[in-house]
Amino acid sequence: MKSWQFTTRWLLSSQFAARVLGLVNNVLLARLLAPASYGDFTQAMAIAGALAPLADMGVSAIITRHAARRPHAFAVLSAAIGLRVVQASLLGGMAVLGAWWIYNAPSLRLAVALAGAYWAIACVHQLLAGVARARMQAHLETQAVVLERVTTVLLAAGGALWLGLSGALLGVLAGGALALIFYLRYLPLPRARVRRLTWQLLLALGAPLAIADVCHGLIMRLDILAVGMRYGAQSVGWYGSASTLLWASNLIAGSMSLALVPVASSQGEGAERVALRVLRWMLTVAVLLALVLSGGARFWISLLYGAEYAPASDALRVLAWCLVPASVVAWGNAMLLVHGRTTWVGAVAVGGLVCLALCLWWWLPRGLSGASYAQLVTQCSMAGWLWWLTRSATCNH
Repeated sequence: MKSWQFTTRWLLSSQFAARVLGLVNNVLLARLLAPASYGDFTQAMAIAGALAPLADMGVSAIITRHAARRPHAFAVLSAAIGLRVVQASLLGGMAVLGAWWIYNAPSLRLAVALAGAYWAIACVHQLLAGVARARMQAHLETQAVVLERVTTVLLAAGGALWLGLSGALLGVLAGGALALIFYLRYLPLPRARVRRLTWQLLLALGAPLAIADVCHGLIMRLDILAVGMRYGAQSVGWYGSASTLLWASNLIAGSMSLALVPVASSQGEGAERVALRVLRWMLTVAVLLALVLSGGARFWISLLYGAEYAPASDALRVLAWCLVPASVVAWGNAMLLVHGRTTWVGAVAVGGLVCLALCLWWWLPRGLSGASYAQLVTQCSMAGWLWWLTRSATCNH
């Protein structure tokens, strides 16, 4: 229990810093770039971020669970690090090719390429953060996150002020590079190795989680991209501001689900009691946050983003309630991973993506509120399915 409390405390600190400073960064950029340019920034990060799970392929989650059960498994870890370097390089290349394929404007091509470089570095962060959690050294993750976010806020705001969209993305990229240097400096790691058999095993084990990660990434971004395709960059700026505020508020669910995987994997019989206690806390906080954000949507948008972003308040009133089912989704995915039911994690994510696509086709013509309702229905359907699967897995064990 002490290890659970220690890990959770540091993960809450890490996630709090990441969400709050990330929100500060987005608010500053929204005010400096105005809705249209901020919409381009949001689209570039969304496109590159949607590709990021392809550079992970579920390996981070597998390594977190593996290292929690076998803290001295250096051979597997060294292979995973070597694999991640290759995957990050491929992600950067895909982002550059995607930028040339999607956009004609040189500025937007550069924006997607810079965003892709940032997400390539972030994929390496993800693996190293998982190692720190599994070793109960989550304080290193907190320090790395604070370093990245603080430098990103300063450099991205300065870059946006002087160079506009490209300067903002260069600031974000520089912050990610500094955090990577910190991990390599202070987290004890084996040397990266090329172990093809281990790579194949990790990719095979992580394939269902990779599918889930790709689908979850698209679920978080498909509504943004759909709004951009139908209504243009300014509407993306409005909708993206509400979406950013929503996911920044999803603090407790993200932190406690991350802590749940290594702790439950190592505790065995006592994992179910801890898991139910975690779920109660997640749902309580989610309901309170949903009430605050939905009831004061116009106030929060005006306070944080300014009068230019007033249309975002209608979207936030609906999106705020996504926090409740999203908490169940995060908890259910963590529990299925602990029980080794990774295939079901991927199946639910695929179903959620199909649901979102259908809901957007039906509701998107109704404007930003329609996109918000599509996201809410998708999260609720995934939460219901995961709750049933999780209880079935628990009964079988």
